[in-house]
Amino acid sequence: MDVLERIEILIALEKVSKRELSEKCAMKPDRWKNVLGKKAKLYQEDMEALYKLWPEYKYWLTFGIEEPEKGQISPMTKRVMRS
Repeated sequence: MDVLERIEILIALEKVSKRELSEKCAMKPDRWKNVLGKKAKLYQEDMEALYKLWPEYKYWLTFGIEEPEKGQISPMTKRVMRS
């Protein structure tokens, strides 16, 4: 799974639209729509905005791994923990 797929999963499980995510990240309204639709490049600044919103997902977003002992989980793990 690549980083764009992980971002799509994050959006789905956190129940935010791409437009809402752009607003939360203080970006142009269609930024995430364009990035995820491969009409725009993903930049480090985009990732940093996600890290600020969800610091617990940083490792998972970046590397696709979890390190729960360091507080680094995936949205799937967070969902299970809420249940």
